[in-house]
Amino acid sequence: MRLTRVQAVLAAGLIAASGTVAGSVLTADPAAAASNTVVVVGCAGHGKVRPARFDVGCMPSSEYLARLTWASWRSVAFGEGVFKVNDCTPTCARGKYVSYPVLLVLWRARSWPGHAGRDYFTRLTWIFTGKRPAHVRVSQTVTLPAR
Repeated sequence: MRLTRVQAVLAAGLIAASGTVAGSVLTADPAAAASNTVVVVGCAGHGKVRPARFDVGCMPSSEYLARLTWASWRSVAFGEGVFKVNDCTPTCARGKYVSYPVLLVLWRARSWPGHAGRDYFTRLTWIFTGKRPAHVRVSQTVTLPAR
């Protein structure tokens, strides 16, 4: 299921209301963004556009984002997917991954060091839309490195 425009606006509103994203970022000029596709930098250091999976921690981890679909990919990207968490029962090596639905916003595009004329997203915010892991807040923002 694709993220609707209403859901994307709702996600933006939730983030703006929480003080996580400056309002000017959400009103960036779409025409300017179309000339330079912004990337999210993956674990191997490659720029990706609309990835289906993203490992935020870039190591064998017990949490990652999967089944990602993107409604918009400009100077701010809006999407949805699942936050997968290993329950580590009985051990992390033998645990099962549990999926939690999330809305995603990639934002704060900046120049990508070492890649002239390219920008990358420096922030990722996810918002749980239903059940969530006990150890996680309803929304969380992380800084994304250029690798």
